[in-house]
Amino acid sequence: MKTRNLITALFLMLSVHVAFAQDNYFWPIPNKKAGDDILYRPQDYIGMADGVNQAELNFGDIIIGAPLGTPVLCPVDGKINHALLGYRNSWSCSLICFAQQTGNFEQDSLLFLEWDNMTQEKIHNTSLSLGVQMSDGRILYIDGIRPTRLFKTGEKIHRGDTLGTVGYLYKKIKQPCIAINISKNSKYDDPMTPFGLKTTFIPPKANNKTQLTHDEAVADLNGLMEAFEDAFPGLYDYTPKDEFDAFLARKKATIGETIPASDFEVIVHSVISKVRDSHTAIISQSKIKSVTLPTSVLLGWFNDTLQVWRAVPKYKNYLGKKVVTVNGIPADSLKNMLLEFDASSDGYVKSYGDFILLYGMDNYYCDQIAKDCNLTVTFADGETKRFEQMGRKDPDRKPKWVEYAYHHFHVDEKGLFQFEKLSDSVAYLDIRSFELDEMQEDSVRKIFAQIVTDSVPNLIIDLRDNYGGPRGVMETIYSYLAQKPFCTSLYRFVNKKGGYKCWGGSCPVDEESTEVFPDYEPLANGEGFVKNKPEWVNPDSLVNYKGRLYVLTNEASFSASTSFAGYVKKQNRGVIVGRETGSAYHQMKAEHFTKYTMPASEITVQIPMIKIVADTVVNERFPFGRGVLPDYPVNFTPEELSFAHGDSILNYTQQLIREGRYIYYVEPEPEAFGAIEETGKGFPWIWVIVGGAALAGISIPVGKKFIER
Repeated sequence: MKTRNLITALFLMLSVHVAFAQDNYFWPIPNKKAGDDILYRPQDYIGMADGVNQAELNFGDIIIGAPLGTPVLCPVDGKINHALLGYRNSWSCSLICFAQQTGNFEQDSLLFLEWDNMTQEKIHNTSLSLGVQMSDGRILYIDGIRPTRLFKTGEKIHRGDTLGTVGYLYKKIKQPCIAINISKNSKYDDPMTPFGLKTTFIPPKANNKTQLTHDEAVADLNGLMEAFEDAFPGLYDYTPKDEFDAFLARKKATIGETIPASDFEVIVHSVISKVRDSHTAIISQSKIKSVTLPTSVLLGWFNDTLQVWRAVPKYKNYLGKKVVTVNGIPADSLKNMLLEFDASSDGYVKSYGDFILLYGMDNYYCDQIAKDCNLTVTFADGETKRFEQMGRKDPDRKPKWVEYAYHHFHVDEKGLFQFEKLSDSVAYLDIRSFELDEMQEDSVRKIFAQIVTDSVPNLIIDLRDNYGGPRGVMETIYSYLAQKPFCTSLYRFVNKKGGYKCWGGSCPVDEESTEVFPDYEPLANGEGFVKNKPEWVNPDSLVNYKGRLYVLTNEASFSASTSFAGYVKKQNRGVIVGRETGSAYHQMKAEHFTKYTMPASEITVQIPMIKIVADTVVNERFPFGRGVLPDYPVNFTPEELSFAHGDSILNYTQQLIREGRYIYYVEPEPEAFGAIEETGKGFPWIWVIVGGAALAGISIPVGKKFIER
């Protein structure tokens, strides 16, 4: 009996040991145990030999030394999330310079030299950064690898698989090494405990500041504006400087001796809304905590009229009634309050502002202005009625109307894209994001190949609520539809080539980097630098759909989705159905970002550094500062928002197909700039003239003709 108990105990101990070993990550260097040859742990300083002032804190990496060419093994099971060659110009800043690997490191390095004018030192320290996403959502990054094969994002990878070999990682670390860090919800996580090591990792300190003094708040706003003026290209394209300054002065005047941190964040949102750029945003954790419950009615604007458009059953007789005041605030004043929360629109785009006016009463007024949902409403017929916030145990707490959800026709578990045949003559491809990995890209290509093989005459591509993603992915998908080469950008603009300031300890680039944009040339007026290199993409020669194309857009079709719809409309490749896109068509700040953290509030704002100009022709069809306008518009209605009759925009599109309605835009006779656009050769002065007119908001008319059939 004793022997049996001893065997059982030993078996249990062995089981626990095996389980523990499986929980630990696999050490990436062969024939070494966890913890061997660590050069730097979290909280160590790199470059101490260069002096204390030159030393850099290693916040979240394990840096492991090994002989050059030693195999690097994968520590975990997962899939490739990230596979890019890059060079660190400081320990905290990695410049990703080339996004594809041939499997030949020396050849890749020569491409670096040709493409980015890199020094021999940079070539020596260029390495592969791999991210492996695990089943729990965390991502393990390994830098310092010299690639030995091609990786595709989305590809499955297993513990012990060879990822490449050890290379050189960073100029201040002279021996070959790799670095490992772990990301959880886009923040550093402990990289040591998963390997069974005693950790030195210290998690980022939570920002617990609840209020700011007047001087702190004003200093933070001044610092933000300094950062904008230094790094943000075209800061005053849409809001003139004098108007911006007056607005900022009014906001500062509202700050008392102290201000709650959450209220200050609301002011920062309003400042960003004046920039009118959807890629500029607060990226730190919000201090605004939603504690409200829904009210028993929802109010929103339709065609400049504030009205009740949702109600619990006992208040259904108020549906459609016009509202004059809410809590004593006139409807027009309330509208202006809510539009200050529109920090996601570009330029003069109207559609997203319309969305804010529909949903802002619930999301912004109740949460952030009134801080409750008790509404005293005066109607146009003179009646005044108080609508109470619903309690947690209210039987109407979750009435059917509360279940409305913007995006709800895109929320399911079927992935980032969905394809179906609506009929023998209509195919439907819903692309919810262009954040597709390479395996998913392959699947989309196969879908297009099947549509071509089946000779489906009509294709609907749904880009509603698609917030964008990598331009390269979007351009590849459009190449399956394009019938001629398309220009993705005419030129790029930056404020300066280098010498960007550090604001409160936050730097857009390493201080040693004198030129961030070495291939940009100065403008004649001295106001910035441009890269005059139009970029063209050709149609895919093997997979190319030639049937009728209907693209669905709305106010949440941002960034790359706007560009896609713009190509379709500019090339007359199909028609746009729905609503204006959320991003502006002519120019976009969607590349090379920095961030500024305000010292007192610790609010971090993402700031783009490059303005990409896609087109300079301005006319009624493409008004400057607007998104891509639909050929067949579908305006907001209560019926559409409630899905009372299904998906209104999709149903309308199918009706257009049944009726054979399809708009072709007939190009005018080629003018000088038209010919240039077609050939894609050179960048003569006519572009500068037209571009200047575009930036001034001047319409340059061209002949047009619509044929509907």
